[in-house]
Amino acid sequence: MLFTPAIDLENAKAEILALKSQAIEKERNVDVLTFSHVICRPTEEEALQYWDYAARTNADWTAVENVIKMQFANCYSFPHEVLHLLRERFASGHGGFPLVGTPEQVADGITALAEVGFKGTTLSFVDYNDEFPYFRDHVLPILTERRLRGDGNRNSSSLNISK
Repeated sequence: MLFTPAIDLENAKAEILALKSQAIEKERNVDVLTFSHVICRPTEEEALQYWDYAARTNADWTAVENVIKMQFANCYSFPHEVLHLLRERFASGHGGFPLVGTPEQVADGITALAEVGFKGTTLSFVDYNDEFPYFRDHVLPILTERRLRGDGNRNSSSLNISK
């Protein structure tokens, strides 16, 4: 398995195919996964307000800048807009792909990851204990309907987004 960030879904499909091709050249087979950050609320407005609260109003910008410097110390060719996007994503969920919105919108984001070729994703939450039950009860059933859950077992937290 290989984890890589999902920065631009328009380019992700080609990047995933290239990574899989490189593995085949070395007589390996890899599944490409990513990491995501979830803010899921009953309405889009609530989700966006909480994202703003968590990722902008209360972001630790000094810590974000330190992480960016450590992780990208030798990357001098990043376009300005990509660095801005990375800072925003690190402030909200350590660089993870943002899944922000209603249960349907979050499920749509996970579906989009699957459609470009990601085999799976990790999920992080601002407060796992408070937020995961809502995700479990409202997003996982949608993913089960779409056949994007690992084994389809409602009691399982397995998430395999491949189709």
